[in-house]
Amino acid sequence: MKPEIDGETGDWPAGTRPSRRIVLPRFLRRPARILSRLDLRMPGHVGTKSLALFFAATAVTGMLAGGHTMTVVSAFTAWSGLAIDEVEISGQSETSEIDVLEAMAMGEYPSIVTFDAITARERVEKLPWVKRVTIRKLYPDTLQVAISERQPFAIWQHDGAVVLITKDGKVISDHVDARYKNLPMVVGVDADKRADEFVTLLEEFPTFAPRVTAGVLVSGRRWNIVLENGVEIMLPEEDPASALIQAVALDDGHGILSREIAAVDLRLPSRLVFRLTEKGYEAREALLKARKKNGSNT
Repeated sequence: MKPEIDGETGDWPAGTRPSRRIVLPRFLRRPARILSRLDLRMPGHVGTKSLALFFAATAVTGMLAGGHTMTVVSAFTAWSGLAIDEVEISGQSETSEIDVLEAMAMGEYPSIVTFDAITARERVEKLPWVKRVTIRKLYPDTLQVAISERQPFAIWQHDGAVVLITKDGKVISDHVDARYKNLPMVVGVDADKRADEFVTLLEEFPTFAPRVTAGVLVSGRRWNIVLENGVEIMLPEEDPASALIQAVALDDGHGILSREIAAVDLRLPSRLVFRLTEKGYEAREALLKARKKNGSNT
């Protein structure tokens, strides 16, 4: 009989041939004996739970990488009973509720938890008529939006366009209807920024102001006043109020601003110049001829 050699077998009788053995190095034999005595059984459903955990981790990783965290949180909290169901808007008359809702941008899953009231307020305040906005969250499902609107101060005409402006010159709207017919009108480049200056000038002449149709800013330096009958009063750059006092005094005493004149030039403090209309010029020529004729006959 041949002896057994590690890793090999000799000739054994049929049915008695041993299986092939693996001989471990000496330093691994003790740890192997200890492990063989341990009961290492896996808990039930560990495979299913591990797979679910793997998919959950994959979903969270994708959500973070794709920047969809807030969308997922909004959807979850909305489905949990914190969806925004009602928006109460008050204080507006010229601003449509649709424009307010669009500016608030509540998203596909409007949740009162994730709704950013500060950012929404900043967007709504960019609407033309809106001056100030307050947004309050009323849990679990309501937003209160209180709006303070701008007040139209004057009408500004420039480059063929006519718009409403505030006291500080901010454009509100290009829709100017009959409701604003009594507002002062300013015309020209930068007249919007100096509308308050023109209105303040007219406030010194309360009986004369209703006859004014517009103020025209000339070269950004001085004003021309256009009256309702078409007469233009050309004011100086310096101390226009004193010059206008002269024109109003002449009109009060002689009704000069109601005659056939096209303009009154008050730009020079030492001289008053009138420019006649065509009809006024013809009348003046006829008067001069009559005086000349009468003078030759005497």
